[in-house]
Amino acid sequence: MHGQGFGWWNDRHDWDGVSPWQNYLILSPAFMGPNALPVPHLRNGSIRQRPEFSLAAEGHFSRGDDTQNIYAELFLPLFSDRVGLRVSSVPLEHYRMTPETRDLRRARDYDARGTAYGDIYLGTHIQLLRDRAGLPDLLLTVNVRTASGTRLSAARFTDTPGYFFDLSVGKSFALAEEKLSVRPFALVGFYVWQTYHRNNPQNDAFLYGLGAEVAYGKFELRTGMGGYSGYRGDGDHPLVYRIQLATRRNMPLDYVLRFQQGLHDFPFSSLRIGIVWRPERKKGPAKTISH
Repeated sequence: MHGQGFGWWNDRHDWDGVSPWQNYLILSPAFMGPNALPVPHLRNGSIRQRPEFSLAAEGHFSRGDDTQNIYAELFLPLFSDRVGLRVSSVPLEHYRMTPETRDLRRARDYDARGTAYGDIYLGTHIQLLRDRAGLPDLLLTVNVRTASGTRLSAARFTDTPGYFFDLSVGKSFALAEEKLSVRPFALVGFYVWQTYHRNNPQNDAFLYGLGAEVAYGKFELRTGMGGYSGYRGDGDHPLVYRIQLATRRNMPLDYVLRFQQGLHDFPFSSLRIGIVWRPERKKGPAKTISH
């Protein structure tokens, strides 16, 4: 069907014959693939203490779009244990949409299936407060998103840049002779991405999140809810719930299992299975591995 041109799309979406087809797309999480405009990580107020490399397989499931992808992330401390660099990406995704979902998103991919390459996220993490008596830990992150994602015509990635920054707070409380610890955390921030609207070329959103971590022995359970609220009101208010179980074995390799459920403007149920690798270090108390 690739050779039949785009006459089917022109007729289905009443193309005026003048406007660029990109103007017909809705760049919001409700009308894109699951990796285009995801809710960012919910930070817990604490920076990672060691270099880390994470690799995971993800599946996103919905009535009209099933997506599988690889997720990769690298974190490196910079200068001190209070500043770090995070690089993450979905280097490859495979997708399959129903014709109804393709048309709802105004995508120009007639076959509604294929592969795409994702954006790259670059973030700087700065620990503003840590281990102060009577005060929570405070972490600032500043992040940019490249426009390197492909398959805009299939509504997989936006092909536009974006950025977000967030401020997270959290504090750990030891229980049961320090074998059990609980860490509540909260996050607020600002999320911005470019669109193709002539009069509104940018969408600005309030970013938020709330959650808690429970660590016991060699395991850590993390649960939280977060999202962002754009000002256009065109499917730009995603809200998700996440629950994650991870090992914390004081060894180079740990394992992570995460489930995410979209609650609003994100019509996917998602599962992540991955590993986290860190260089060897001297024996000591286990550190939290999820931020």
